Amino acid sequence: MKDSKMKAYESQMIDTLLSLISVDSVQGAAAPSAPFGAGAKEALGRFLSLAASFGMRTRDVDGYCGWAEIGEGELLGIPFHLDTVPFGEDWTHSPLGEVADGVIYGRGAEDDKGPAVAVLYALKSLLDEGKTPRRRIRLIAGLNEESGWKCIERYLATEEVPAMSFSPDADFPVINCEKGVCHLALTLPLPEDVLSIAGGERVNMVADRATLEVRSLSDAAFSKCLKGGIKVKFTDDGFRLSATGVSAHGSTPEKGENAILKILYAVKSSGDFLADLYDAFHAADGSGLGIALSDEKSGALSLNVGKAESDGAKVTFYLDIRYPVTVKEEDVLEAIRKAMPAATLEVKGRHLPLYVAPDSELVGALLGAYNEVTGENAAPISIGGATYARAFPNAVAFGPVFPGEDSRIHQKDESIGVDAFVKCAEIYRAALLKLAF
Repeated sequence: MKDSKMKAYESQMIDTLLSLISVDSVQGAAAPSAPFGAGAKEALGRFLSLAASFGMRTRDVDGYCGWAEIGEGELLGIPFHLDTVPFGEDWTHSPLGEVADGVIYGRGAEDDKGPAVAVLYALKSLLDEGKTPRRRIRLIAGLNEESGWKCIERYLATEEVPAMSFSPDADFPVINCEKGVCHLALTLPLPEDVLSIAGGERVNMVADRATLEVRSLSDAAFSKCLKGGIKVKFTDDGFRLSATGVSAHGSTPEKGENAILKILYAVKSSGDFLADLYDAFHAADGSGLGIALSDEKSGALSLNVGKAESDGAKVTFYLDIRYPVTVKEEDVLEAIRKAMPAATLEVKGRHLPLYVAPDSELVGALLGAYNEVTGENAAPISIGGATYARAFPNAVAFGPVFPGEDSRIHQKDESIGVDAFVKCAEIYRAALLKLAF
């Protein structure tokens, strides 16, 4: 990277990121002025305090979110989040922050504390040079992105809505198209021979743990369990199976190994109910539920079984469905009802699709900044991930994950390379120059 302006801020950026990662900001118990828990509140306080020391005006919006801004005129928003998904298990580096071999490890390193720090220092570098913004720049910090977006709902209800925005919470080069998102609870009655099914932590994560309790187990199923590394324990009522998988973001289920599906595959021969469940859920394109849809703008639908829980009489599977921008949610639900008529469906959360024209000022400026810094000739892309860009008018997602990068977002050992971290900041600096200076 030639003539990097951000290299001089590398040490400060690393220290700031480690400070934020050291705060466990997974959603916790609500407290006064901290609706998403003390950790999220502390992370926000640290970010706003630092922004204020850079000369920015700040506001804590009753612990739901916060913002820091500078400049005058039309408002450019940069929304991101400081909350994280749960740590999970089996990390080889500390989830609360560690630097090793040029890599910064910790939950939130890439999603989304690292990009937040990169944007903040990109802006600081321009201010340090005495440049005056021609647009007002507002960094908007959410605290509930991973668990419901109540933070942004509150922001939109009480705070100024930007004229244009970009969210550093996805992929480069620039994302002008995001699939629709439907988080669906699908409930079925349990047959007598299935005692319980459980697994996963969040609907938007590939389940990396799962258990199944059954009264009987076929010889073929028992053999598959042993070959597949699934633990089998004899109980007073039958058998208890437990499996581990590999977590990944719910929008890219093919990047993980789903422990729920792993168990269902092993026990298919033990009964029609379990076989039908596997057949319905195993295909990441949704073909098992009759929803293998796609379009030219955004690509194919994806399906993730993120969580399962049962109460003895019924089992509920929490599905993360990312559908093409030209498809309607109701058409997806109707197809699932047809495929599984015995199921009860309840939508637990949704995000409508997003599309911003490639020739808009916003997309053109961001793409130009990326190509200038990287020397590439990249074009806008579409993703299944849901970013804060959906919540704002004239908004897109922009970084921090580079094309071809082995991202560990929502996985163990989440990390960001120091060189990539600085490069992100360089791209955000170029983008701010084009859009706001």
